Amino acid sequence: MAPAANGVPVKTKWILLFLITAAAVAAIFLRNPGSQSSKLGEDAHAVTMEILAQGPRPPGSEGLDKVRALLKDKLENAGWAVTFQEFERDTSIGKIKFSNLRARFKTGKEDPWERQVRGILCAHIDSKYFKDKEFLAADDAASACAAIVVMAKNLAEEKPQQAADLELVLFDGEEAFAFNMTILDGLYGSRFYANSWRARDDKPKFGILLDMVGHKDLKIRIPSDSPEKLSSLMFSAAEKNGVSKHFGTAAGSIMDDHVPLNLVGIPTLDIIGDFPSTRWWHTPGDNASIISTESLGITIGVVEKMLDELLKE
Repeated sequence: MAPAANGVPVKTKWILLFLITAAAVAAIFLRNPGSQSSKLGEDAHAVTMEILAQGPRPPGSEGLDKVRALLKDKLENAGWAVTFQEFERDTSIGKIKFSNLRARFKTGKEDPWERQVRGILCAHIDSKYFKDKEFLAADDAASACAAIVVMAKNLAEEKPQQAADLELVLFDGEEAFAFNMTILDGLYGSRFYANSWRARDDKPKFGILLDMVGHKDLKIRIPSDSPEKLSSLMFSAAEKNGVSKHFGTAAGSIMDDHVPLNLVGIPTLDIIGDFPSTRWWHTPGDNASIISTESLGITIGVVEKMLDELLKE
C-alpha cells in the first residue's frame, strides 16, 4: 500500500473517490427517471423502422401479415405466448378477414390463457386503407406497437410478475375504410375483442391504449372523458418523470379503440397524440421522419411508471 496522505492511505482515498463518484452518478440517474427509458426508446424506434419496412399494412394485406409475423416472433422470443383472434366482416370495400394479435407471458407449465390478468396494454396494428397512395402510418400506430413490444421484453426480463398480470393486444381494423370513422366503419378489432369479455366476471381491471406516441413533437392529449383514476396516474407519472409538458387533455371525447373496452366495463385510458392539430395525420407525411427516439422513451417511461402503481398490490 502507498504511503498515507493526511493520515489516509492512497488506496483508500481512491476507493472513497470511486464510491463518491458512483453515488453522484446514481443520484443524477435517479433524479432523471427519463434517462432509464432512453435505451427502450432507441429499441422502440428500431422496431418502428422494422414495421415500416414491411410497407403499408391495411387489413387483409400482405404487409399486415408480415408485420404480425414480425411482432409475433419478437414477443415469443421474449417469452410471451401469442395467439390470433380471427374474424370476418363486411366493409365498404367488401368482405375482410381481420386478426387481432393477443399475447400473455408464459410462467412455468401453466396455460397463460387460463390465468386471470389484471390489465390490458394495447394499440392498433393496421394502417388506414388508401386506394391511391402509399400510407405507412409511422406514428398511427407503428410507434405504439413498437413501444408495446419493447415494454413486453423489458417487463419479461425485469418485472416478470407484472408481465404475468397483463394481456397485450394489437387490434386489427381500427381505421375506417371510408375517410371518416362511423359507428359501423372502424374499431373492428377492438369491438370484436371487447365483446369477448362482455359477459365474463373475470374482466381485467384496467386498460392502457397507445396511439400516436412517437412523434418528435410529442403532445399527448387524452380524451376529456377518460377514467379519472387512470388519467390521474398518467399525469402523476409524467410529473415524477419530469415530462409533464408533453401531457394534457383534449377538448372533448375521442373515438378510438378504448371506447369498446370502456363500454364492456374495462376502464381504459387512451394515451394518444394530438392528431387534430397536425398536418401529417392520414397523409404520406406520417412516415419515418417524424418518429423520435426521445418521444418513444418518454411514453414508455410514463406507461411503465403507471404499471408500477396499477400492479403493485
